[in-house]
Amino acid sequence: MDDVNYDQLADDYGWLLGGAAVAVYLTFLVVILVAYIRIIQKAGYSGWWVLVGIVPILNLVMFLVFAFSRWPVLREREALRAGRPPVV
Repeated sequence: MDDVNYDQLADDYGWLLGGAAVAVYLTFLVVILVAYIRIIQKAGYSGWWVLVGIVPILNLVMFLVFAFSRWPVLREREALRAGRPPVV
C-alpha cells in the first residue's frame, strides 16, 4: 500500500488552488464591474462614476444622488416628447 503524505500534496498543489481561486474572483469582479458600468450608462451618466463606489462614504452619497435626482436619460426623453431639442 502506498503511503501518501497529504501535507506534502497540499504544499505542492496549494498554490494552484489559490491561483485558481484568485482567477475566479477577478473574473467575477470584472463581470460585476462591467454590469455596474452598463447600468450607470443606461441611466445617462458616465461609466466613470463606478470609481466613486470604491470610496466608502462617498458611495452612499452617490447612491442617494442617483436615487433622488432626475436622470439625464429621463430629461432627454421628456424634452423629446415636448418637441424640444435635448440639452446635452
